[in-house]
Amino acid sequence: MKMLGIVSRFICVGLLLVLASVSAFGCEELPVGTNLWVRLTSTVTTFTARPGDHLSAILTQSIECDDGVVFPAGSQLDGVVRGVRKVGWGIRHETARLEIAFTRIKPGLDSSILIDTKVAEVENSRERVKNGVIHGIRSTDTSQGRINSRLKYLPTWNPYSDTALLAFKVGFPVFPEPEIYYGPGTDLRLELVSPVVSPPIASDVAEIPGFPDEDIPGLAHLVASLPERSTTTANADADLVNLVFLGSQEQVEAAFRTAGWNPSDTVSRRSFMRNFYAFLDKSNYAQAPMRTLLVDGEPSDLNWQKSLNSYEKRDHIRMWQWKDDWRDQPVWISASTRDTSATLSVRYHSFVHHIAPDLDAERAKVLRDLTVAGCVSEFDYVERPRVPSVTRNATGDVMHTDGAVAVVQLQDCNDSMLLSSKVPPTKQFRAGNRFFRFVRRQIITFRSDVVRANIIYGTYDLTSMAISSLRKRPDATSIVAEKSTDVRKPRRKIVAAAQPREATSAATVPAE
Repeated sequence: MKMLGIVSRFICVGLLLVLASVSAFGCEELPVGTNLWVRLTSTVTTFTARPGDHLSAILTQSIECDDGVVFPAGSQLDGVVRGVRKVGWGIRHETARLEIAFTRIKPGLDSSILIDTKVAEVENSRERVKNGVIHGIRSTDTSQGRINSRLKYLPTWNPYSDTALLAFKVGFPVFPEPEIYYGPGTDLRLELVSPVVSPPIASDVAEIPGFPDEDIPGLAHLVASLPERSTTTANADADLVNLVFLGSQEQVEAAFRTAGWNPSDTVSRRSFMRNFYAFLDKSNYAQAPMRTLLVDGEPSDLNWQKSLNSYEKRDHIRMWQWKDDWRDQPVWISASTRDTSATLSVRYHSFVHHIAPDLDAERAKVLRDLTVAGCVSEFDYVERPRVPSVTRNATGDVMHTDGAVAVVQLQDCNDSMLLSSKVPPTKQFRAGNRFFRFVRRQIITFRSDVVRANIIYGTYDLTSMAISSLRKRPDATSIVAEKSTDVRKPRRKIVAAAQPREATSAATVPAE
């Protein structure tokens, strides 16, 4: 028995030593499915890429494990093109495909770690991602494509005459580019396919601090005095306020420009036509106007947005300068949402965007962009207990949130991490010369007519569109909030004091 006790003591000591060594080396592992937000610093396009081509990117959000940073923001990533299918002349393929993966990350100058990843999302992209493969669009799958190639083949009750079709085709000779093109500045969300075992904890990471303790009561009082949401010009509840910026207007403008965001154009005939062209071309309008929303009866002072190559998708934020300052600094209350689809609304006589329900993910997006651009000196989250966790905006879209406001102290930007990815990702890309594109257009249109220009496919397509338009939007109770990927976990919970203003937020959506 005495010998057994001695052996057990040795085993315990050995286990303690092993645990201590593992703790000193790093966390146990980063599991499969861990998200990595990265930004391309090189260009990739299906028109010229070949399997084996190398790619580069930077990490835009630090990866934490066991309360320690293992991969700090700004870490370099090396990737490779694994598969390409180009459209070319359009004889064999109508759509493009691209498969890329990043296989190595460099958290330090003298270290690198092998990783196995796949692309899960290309932010604000018109392309879709399935099982790590990026699928391009079909150029004939547009409004004008349906009219020109299919509706004219329906029976005689078809309301479109050949003359009208010809006039539409000549008046709007728009043919979206089918090749995939992503330039420097394109944001991707990667997922780990294999776990990273025992990654070392970075010891020299300078995390962005929260506000000093003596500032917390003042911040809580400031947030408690702010409106909870914006309204439309018809006084309907609209977007929730989820960000507050402290800093001059020059700092605000420099921060968003450095982070790759663009100001919004005013509504005009010219902007409407640019909107309409982007809608037909399935491309982006980087300065597209925003619908007017009000806070305390006033329109926003600044509007910012970020897009890639899709008219339907964009990140956007409206900002109002508040009447009170914070320690001689202007206060900017902001409402940020992400557009996911767009329609030409008869009711509103304009293009209307629908938003993603997770407001906290969009709050994290803004913080991620401004942080990696070196424009944030400190920030914290202030909770608002009276803000509903689930509500709707003025167009009926469901929104869910934890109710907190991110209060951000701005500084003059230090964008050294972004120097290699400063080329705007909104560059207009056209594959080949005009003659090539003209011939490709005729080939793709002809093959589309062969497959789809018949009564059978036309009936199927119209039925599909009718079902999609009549499909009921998801109820608020059926939406499950995904875990938001904020830049860092808040150190503490700062709760705003009792609201001195009348509550302006809508009630939570009741369960049906």
